[in-house]
Amino acid sequence: MKPILSVKDLNISFLQDGLNFEAVNDLSFQVNKGETVALVGESGSGKSVTALSTAALLGKAASVNGLITIDGNSIDPKDERALQRLRGNQVSFIFQEPMTSLNPLHTVERQLSETISLHQNLNKEELRENCINLLEKVGIRDIKFRLNAFPHQLSGGQRQRVMIAMAIANRPKILIADEPTTALDVTIQAQILNLLADLKKEFGMSMLFITHDLNIVRQIADRVCVMNAGKIVEQGVTGNVFEKPKHEYTKKLLKAVSVSGPKPISSKSKVILRCEDIKVWFPIYRGFLKRTVGHIKALNAATFNVRIGETLGIVGESGSGKSTIASALMRLIESEGNINFDSKNIGSLKTRQLRRIRSDMQIVFQDPFGSLSPRMTCAQIIAEGLEVHQSASFDDTQLLVDDVMQEVGLDPTFKHRYPHEFSGGQRQRIAIARAMVLKPKMVILDEPTSALDRTVQFQIVNLLKHLQEKYGLAYIFISHDLAVIRAMSHRVLVMKQGDIVESGCTEQIFHDPKESYTRDLLMAANI
Repeated sequence: MKPILSVKDLNISFLQDGLNFEAVNDLSFQVNKGETVALVGESGSGKSVTALSTAALLGKAASVNGLITIDGNSIDPKDERALQRLRGNQVSFIFQEPMTSLNPLHTVERQLSETISLHQNLNKEELRENCINLLEKVGIRDIKFRLNAFPHQLSGGQRQRVMIAMAIANRPKILIADEPTTALDVTIQAQILNLLADLKKEFGMSMLFITHDLNIVRQIADRVCVMNAGKIVEQGVTGNVFEKPKHEYTKKLLKAVSVSGPKPISSKSKVILRCEDIKVWFPIYRGFLKRTVGHIKALNAATFNVRIGETLGIVGESGSGKSTIASALMRLIESEGNINFDSKNIGSLKTRQLRRIRSDMQIVFQDPFGSLSPRMTCAQIIAEGLEVHQSASFDDTQLLVDDVMQEVGLDPTFKHRYPHEFSGGQRQRIAIARAMVLKPKMVILDEPTSALDRTVQFQIVNLLKHLQEKYGLAYIFISHDLAVIRAMSHRVLVMKQGDIVESGCTEQIFHDPKESYTRDLLMAANI
């Protein structure tokens, strides 16, 4: 059988600071007609670079050698006209973050129309009809309204569906999906995967699926190629690779999928956080006088508590109110109800009084690159809290920075580097170090592992467990990744549309859920 995509002896290097950095080394694989092949590996293994090279999308800084053929035709990076015919027509891409791939200034209809017009000669009416049909195929509702919408007016799942519609607009022979579900919650993720499977079957497409999530690979891939340091270290039928891995690196990846739960806490452990009827409603204003005509009910009467040394996991779909709880607890947004932390009602505290206890309540955000100042060194970022809450000499501060960097697994000699000089996992360690340097009593972790690959997630989870056991920390762990929640949490809150629909100990929630919504989440996550 002639493969749709064939890659032979691929070598990719990048020129940086006068030196060549090798990203891919002697890579060979193929994707047959109607087949789904998964490329898996840690961040930096060369997965995305390999995918981009198949359509000559790497730019002038890249040096690409090897033979790449699509449907028997070799790719010539210098033939721009041939590449234009190829891109979007024979091979299409779906990227991880649609917001960066979609033009924020153009409507959905305009972007879809442009994609079609490049390869098909249609009049205005035919174009519009084609756009409507495509949006129907990808499951977009209220199509006529969505056609005139801009990307920022759509949810994450809707934006990804629009990207898929653009990718299949010209019925390509192969679809390359680069981490298309990473930023989505489990139910939306399941919907997108089912949609891709249906479209692949309907159009007879092949698919190259790039991911670090082995659970997804198990669900959708016929064959899997495991990448490490720019090389394929193992490839084969998905079932065989998962059941009988041969390479040590593959075994390491599979081990990172299953992480044991946290150690039990003492029954005598005291409650450090008590929340009663926390409510966050955002007013909707209308008219010239900006009258309140309604409310967006982000959080409704949430009641829960957290004990010393305990991790409370909070799960739910996007928009369920998880991050709203975090913001309310940190007094970053106004809320109603009682928030009692360490025997203090923080809801009634003024700014100066609140500042005194902020060192005991810290938060780690989802995107470390967005929460770390690009103009500050690692040492300056970590020491920032010390300058606000403690008066220590420069030498003492530097010693504390060195100690906490070692604690979170960072080399103190790197402290003068800037955030862009670190990997995603290292940046998250910096964010954790910034929180830990003040020796807090409770840390709120808002999706701290969602942007990381499985092995790095495994490292961060183990680090957080170690710190919890050593210092008796209380955690509120917010995530849509149920595997990570299971590994971290003693108890779990399940949220839906601002309400806590179910709560209980972790094993009860995972083994005997009472609510249908919880069962749906577990089914979508394939747990």
